[in-house]
Amino acid sequence: MLLKLSRWTLLMLVCGLAITGCSIPEPPQQSVATNISNQQVEAHQQRLQRINRWQLSGRFALTELESNNKDSAYLRWRSTPTEQDVVITHPLKGELAHLNISATRALIKVDGKRIESHSAETLLYRYTGMRLPVEELPDWLLGRLDPRFTQFTFDQRGRLISARYQAPKGEQWQLTWFYQSQQLLPEQVHAENPQLKLKIQAQSWQTQPSLIQLAN
Repeated sequence: MLLKLSRWTLLMLVCGLAITGCSIPEPPQQSVATNISNQQVEAHQQRLQRINRWQLSGRFALTELESNNKDSAYLRWRSTPTEQDVVITHPLKGELAHLNISATRALIKVDGKRIESHSAETLLYRYTGMRLPVEELPDWLLGRLDPRFTQFTFDQRGRLISARYQAPKGEQWQLTWFYQSQQLLPEQVHAENPQLKLKIQAQSWQTQPSLIQLAN
């Protein structure tokens, strides 16, 4: 058998390995601003749009809501204008899976095998039977506004707190962002549909321009 696959995980679907001991704690509820100005929101979004390269090191957790099955893993996500590169790791076993996405190709390397498709969504749908928001996640992780968002809310600093998103093929996602008080970028991002809940926790961010430059 080439891969041992679960139907509902994201990248752990591909590597078929659960990691224990790295579950993500639920963060405090964020306060929603009722009188936020368009200028505050636009100023924050302009800072985010200046980021052209970034790397997130952290963890993700996936829960199948019907069965409450859970998996979690460590990840390193590197984003450039031309590609997304996601590495899933275990502190003892090392690299478990490696996903690379460009404009014309998606490639997963796992257990010495290479699986390729023209898009990440198509590749993961082939093995999971689910459409997962891999191509939207880079902007979601930064907290960037999407014109397809509805019912969105912001905090007093103009940062996204929640939004609803309908994918082109009809999937509905509820998104929630969590921040430390002075952070430009989210500490956690949650994405949930009726079948699946995905949590991503950032333990560190590296950006170009740097976060210090963006704050000025």
